Amino acid sequence: MNSTKHWEALLKIASCLATLAAAASAQTHLEVQALGALLGDSTSAIRLAQPLGMSVDLEDNIYIADTGNHRVLKCNLQGELLREVGGFGFGEQQFDRPVEVWAGNGLDVLVADYNNQRLQRYDKDLNFISSYSSNETLGESLRFGYPAAAALSAQGELFVADHEFNRVLRFDAFGSPKASFGDFNWGEGRLERPAKIFISRRNEVWVSDSLRPAIIVYDTFGNFVRRVSASELAAPCGMAEWPPGMIVTDSKQHALIFFNAEGERLGTFGKPGKGLGKFDAPTAVMVLRRANAKSHETSRVLVLESGNNRVQLLGVKWRL
Repeated sequence: MNSTKHWEALLKIASCLATLAAAASAQTHLEVQALGALLGDSTSAIRLAQPLGMSVDLEDNIYIADTGNHRVLKCNLQGELLREVGGFGFGEQQFDRPVEVWAGNGLDVLVADYNNQRLQRYDKDLNFISSYSSNETLGESLRFGYPAAAALSAQGELFVADHEFNRVLRFDAFGSPKASFGDFNWGEGRLERPAKIFISRRNEVWVSDSLRPAIIVYDTFGNFVRRVSASELAAPCGMAEWPPGMIVTDSKQHALIFFNAEGERLGTFGKPGKGLGKFDAPTAVMVLRRANAKSHETSRVLVLESGNNRVQLLGVKWRL
């Protein structure tokens, strides 16, 4: 080997070692502690069945889309049931496989009623307000078929992830469909199987795609902003915002993956199992009181597991 090739080889080795050292350093800065199970453990009176959706309101009340039981629950942080609505059917208080619930503004509760192909709107106490199904007289670009997720922006715009057309449909604050995005012709912003939607504090629309697999970030007009992906992502699903950036659940890896604001992986937590700190198909994650959290404080995080039929409470800290 000549001297030039020798030095090139050494530089490559040094670069790899530096990358591994940086990753190891980042991982050690992440501290995660399992604090207990709020719902679904042996002491809980509430029995969940393949729950797929979870949200928290401004008072940290927990809303669960209990998919297998065709109902939506409202619980407090002690795991006590406050309200319940549902049962199998097509009525105003019934569902056929509710897969997602959103309660982020403290006023509205949106439910993606998947097999009924509609969105149901309730107040914070789960009193029925209205229902919306796509108008078949509208153009295809303004319709949804099977809603997988829904979220409201701070301006009142509604975003719906649709499994029939594998895209996102945007509604204005008056409830009128305005545009869709993420279609097959969307380039880098193309979606293959949108799973969840999260609206960040910067008013970005985060969409998890379980098939690409990646988190696709758009602005509220549907313009592609960036893609967050990592070799560890296999089936990203639920997303939450925490002080350093983003938390993602991976239902295939049975883990949480932590990213900073630039989309760089900070660490991973969890492995398959039933004990505390282990997961079986985690589908949703929520950060409690995120508006008051600071980077050096411990964030309390809820994780919904479809496989273990429970909600775990974690303490998460990122040391700078």
